[in-house]
Order: sequence, then structure tokens, then C-alpha cells
Amino acid sequence: MASKTQEYSIKKIDFDLDNIAEPEIWDSVAHLRIENYLWLDNGYKPKVEIKALHSSQSIYIFFKVFEKMIKAQHTHFGDPVYKDSCVEFFFNPFPEKSNDYFNFEMNAIGTLLIGVGEGRNRRFLQKQEARDIEIIPSVKSPVNGFHGADFWTIYLKIPVGIFEKHCRIPFSTPRHAMGNFYKCGDETEFEHYGAWNRIENPTPDFHLAKYFGKINFSD
Repeated sequence: MASKTQEYSIKKIDFDLDNIAEPEIWDSVAHLRIENYLWLDNGYKPKVEIKALHSSQSIYIFFKVFEKMIKAQHTHFGDPVYKDSCVEFFFNPFPEKSNDYFNFEMNAIGTLLIGVGEGRNRRFLQKQEARDIEIIPSVKSPVNGFHGADFWTIYLKIPVGIFEKHCRIPFSTPRHAMGNFYKCGDETEFEHYGAWNRIENPTPDFHLAKYFGKINFSD
């Protein structure tokens, strides 16, 4: 039986955020949850809540991950952050015109990996190409163990110009997109693979766009 396609609506704000980590901005924003932990049966299923907003210039995402014990060792842009305690946003902004999607992957200290392409045919962005992306993590330095709280957070700002530049398509609203949110830790104490929209595949693979959920942008 095929799994139900998840759907999330991103509310529009009429201004670009100066402080993406201001709590009051996020208090009334609806969240989605990563609840589909796949491929392993080790009982490790950390709770993850995600909220998103958008303006005419940017997409904003807030990740809240309920993990006390984490691994965050990779510190350089483009490192294999999925081996650490990691959250990911896979996003096709133009599903009616292109099969290309972006994967934004961040470990708990905010180290970023970005790729773009169709399936495994991907090009990885260089640091200079991501200079306008803003990330604010709650965990500030590498750690392997207790990070000092019951949860960790990531605030992420993605200028829509990144999508327009690489796809050569204007980003306008209201509109619909496709994507998925993930939680993983390939080389953490308890290996795990969590998804917002469920993936039906015998082996771990987040790069299956046919299982993306629907992402709606309100005007």
C-alpha cells in the first residue's frame, strides 16, 4: 500500500527577517514532524519539529531536534555532515519545469553541505556560492556526547536567488513545490534515518524524489 503524500503550507511574511532566531517570530508558526524512522529497528527515533516561513526574498526554516547525546565533528563547508547528528532539507522549487532539486544538509553545529541535480547526478556547491545563506545553530562547537540541553536547534535562511540562479527560473508566489525533510546520523552512536514523507525502499536512500511531499507557498 502506497504511503500518503504529506503536505505543508509555508506562510508568507511581508518583510525580510533581520534576526531569524527571534523566538516571537516562530511561536505561532505551524510545524511538521519527522516521524518515519526507516530501515533500522534499533529503537532510536528522536523527535524533530520543523517550521518554515517565506518572504519574497528568502525561505526560513527552524529545526528543533530532541537529542541530548549528539555527534558533531565536521566543521568545513562541504564535509559529509550526514555522518554526524544531522538535519536535511531536500527541495525542488520548480517541479513542473525541472526534476532538479537541492539538498541542504546541516549537522548540529551548522556545518553545511549543498548539492543540486536530479537523483544521484549532483553538483556540489562551493562555499562562495552559499555565502548568502545564514545558519544559526544552538550548539556552537564540536561535540561527541551531551551538548548541554534536551534539544538542539538550527535556524536557516535561504535566499531564493540561489534557486533562480541555478535553475534560471524566477521564483514567484503563490506556488507549489516538492520536497522532504530528514533526520539522520550515519556514524552516530545509534545510526538512524528519519523522514517527513515516508520512503518505500529496501535500503537507505533519501535521493528518491518520487517520495517528496508537497510544499505550498502562501501569498
